[in-house]
Amino acid sequence: MADLGYVQSLLRGIPDASTRSVLEQAFRHVLSNIRLGVPEHQTRATNLQSYWAVTTTPDTPDEEFSIAHGLGTAPSWAMQVLDMSQPGAKLVRLEVSRAADARRVYLRSPETNAPVTLLMEA
Repeated sequence: MADLGYVQSLLRGIPDASTRSVLEQAFRHVLSNIRLGVPEHQTRATNLQSYWAVTTTPDTPDEEFSIAHGLGTAPSWAMQVLDMSQPGAKLVRLEVSRAADARRVYLRSPETNAPVTLLMEA
């Protein structure tokens, strides 16, 4: 994402001061308030075209599991996040067991019964 200084330098090219001012205010607001939001399964991040997925690893270590992501197309990447309100929460080791498709991501982990929260983007 571009920083505010870069956006303002582009907007300086707009000759109409009123239009330039409105656009500067709009970009300042957006760039100062961008948020991911609270993770809920298959919901969109608050201000980004990225989606949350929440699951738990299986009972058996290194067993493949999949997560329905709801994107409608294969995600390009995923970031694991840590819920800071949950004592004992941890990031778990994850491995892509096969390429994601338009409906699911496929993973495995040596850790069992561990909560996993991912932010994904197509």
